[in-house]
Amino acid sequence: MYSARITRLNPTAFIILIDQSGSMEERVMFNSIKMTKADSVALVTNRLISELILRSCREDGVRDYFDIAVIGYSGDKATSLLSDNSQFVRASQLVQMECPKRKISRERILPNGESLITTIEQRYWITPKAEGSTPMYAALLSAYDLAERWCRKIHNRHSYPITIFNITDGEASDGDPANLLDISEKIQNLHTDDGNVLLLNIHISSHDNSSPVIFPASKGEVPQDKYAQLLYDMSSTMPSTYNENIFQIRDDSIAPPFRGMSYNTSITHLIAMMNIGSLSVNLIQ
Repeated sequence: MYSARITRLNPTAFIILIDQSGSMEERVMFNSIKMTKADSVALVTNRLISELILRSCREDGVRDYFDIAVIGYSGDKATSLLSDNSQFVRASQLVQMECPKRKISRERILPNGESLITTIEQRYWITPKAEGSTPMYAALLSAYDLAERWCRKIHNRHSYPITIFNITDGEASDGDPANLLDISEKIQNLHTDDGNVLLLNIHISSHDNSSPVIFPASKGEVPQDKYAQLLYDMSSTMPSTYNENIFQIRDDSIAPPFRGMSYNTSITHLIAMMNIGSLSVNLIQ
């Protein structure tokens, strides 16, 4: 399970849900720069899309190993951010899209401990937004519809299952906890022959001094906060194939299984979780 090789005939898919509510206007530190959470999440998402395209490049062009969808949620609805018709977009289509480019700074720590900041040009398929409320249930419902149709297609039956990232900084403004838990369970029950759909819920902190929880191995690691406990229940149990990488990010010896969630985490942790959640890129044939 969770070992299917990724080919053009059997691609995998990623769905990224982005909280674009008003609270995402709050500022955080990222790459030694103060920026809004909306800016930082858009940057990380665009970077992941760039990485997926890079992994798809071959001498004969860009091969379609990945189906990608990004859904933003704010106000009272969830909206497709890559396609007008709420469909998946393939790497070859993303390359052809016209989108703005921005110069961004990236910090790298050298072996001697010094910090090196370089400037690169990043394509922006996803633009930052922060307004209104947090219709998370609507976003999860949209993700379910997308994932259900994808899993139902005959040529995806043997594919590595879909990975869904839900990135948020607050509680849902629509749907009660029972609704959110129900739709999350329905998402996780979708599957290919290689395994069930993975749902990772990533909660971003507004405070640099918060105590992060990342890939908890038990509910006891999660704060006694109703929302944090709900996110734990809404998240997938991570397959054992991810354990080695999760051990590295946790830097402890707590025994698995781990849950695909975080609470009060930084943008750096967001990147780490999305890197682990996209491990399937290493299975390209």
